[in-house]
Amino acid sequence: MDAETAKQQMIDAVDDATGRLGGDWKARTGPDAPEGCTLASGERGAHWRYLTGSTLEGTPEDDAARMAAHWRSQGMSIVERDSSDGPAIVGSGGGKIASISFYAYSGNYTVQAVSLCFPGDADDLSPTDDE
Repeated sequence: MDAETAKQQMIDAVDDATGRLGGDWKARTGPDAPEGCTLASGERGAHWRYLTGSTLEGTPEDDAARMAAHWRSQGMSIVERDSSDGPAIVGSGGGKIASISFYAYSGNYTVQAVSLCFPGDADDLSPTDDE
C-alpha cells in the first residue's frame, strides 16, 4: 500500500457514503490529514484521516440502517451505537480502509474515514508553511 492509493481509497469511501446520503457536505478535516500508525510488521507508518459534515436533517435511524447494510455488503464489520443525539455506525475491515463512521445526528451528519496504514512518516506528509 502506498500513500496515494491509501488516500484515494479513503476519499472514495467517504464520497460513496455521502453520495448515498445526499445533500451538501463540507470537509472538516482532511483528506490531507496524515497521522502516525503502526504497520502489521510493527514498524512506524502513516495513514490519512478525512472528516466531512452536513446539516442534513434526514431520517437518522433509516439512514444509519442503510449505511450499516451497505458497509456490511462490502465485507465490513459493523458496530452500531445509539445515543440521545442519534445513531452512530462504525465500519471496519473490507480491505480498502481501516475504518469509516457515520454519525446520524439530525442537522449534524458526519462521515469520517481512516485510510489503511502505509509505510512512511506522517510528519513528512504534512504540508509546510512554505507551500
